[in-house]
Amino acid sequence: MNTLQSNATLLNPEVLLRLLLYKDSSQQSTTQLAPDCWIDFDTAFGPQFQVGTQHKVSVLNADRKSSPYSVVVAKSPILGQIPHPEQEQVMVPTATLYLLPI
Repeated sequence: MNTLQSNATLLNPEVLLRLLLYKDSSQQSTTQLAPDCWIDFDTAFGPQFQVGTQHKVSVLNADRKSSPYSVVVAKSPILGQIPHPEQEQVMVPTATLYLLPI
């Protein structure tokens, strides 16, 4: 991939959303709630995922059954970057959400 294509990829308004669930109220350890997924930047960092907002999340387990969770956002989304999951030598932005079970 040339530099121009790489720069164009970085301008894409999507980020990889990572949902981390605190294991308890001490907020000392987390587990990843679901696989990373693409989401548009404005949704990730807009009012929908601000501290204190409540959400219902359903995750399919190994038996393809849904496991519902009620969660509250514990911290504002954190912007970061990781290597692209499918393209070598390309970094992509991430939005990490820390959630607490309710």
